Amino acid sequence: MSQYNVIHQMSVAGIRDYIITHRIDHGDSLVLNLHDFDNLVQDMKDSSDEIPDFPIKILNVIITKDSTDTVPIGKVQIVKNEKF
Repeated sequence: MSQYNVIHQMSVAGIRDYIITHRIDHGDSLVLNLHDFDNLVQDMKDSSDEIPDFPIKILNVIITKDSTDTVPIGKVQIVKNEKF
């Protein structure tokens, strides 16, 4: 069963703070609800004249949208990078 964590500010700054606070490892992924992902992309567009590169990475953590529609709005799912 997947665990979803609350993120208080769905913005570049909020996600960066979340990554640092929760010690998310480089190469891991944060999965966002489609609505939150779209808001994040818009936040990135508003803060820059450029379109963000895909895949979106913040502090080397991949930010992706939920393709299964299971992540609730305002929460994130952490997907750990399998290191062999």
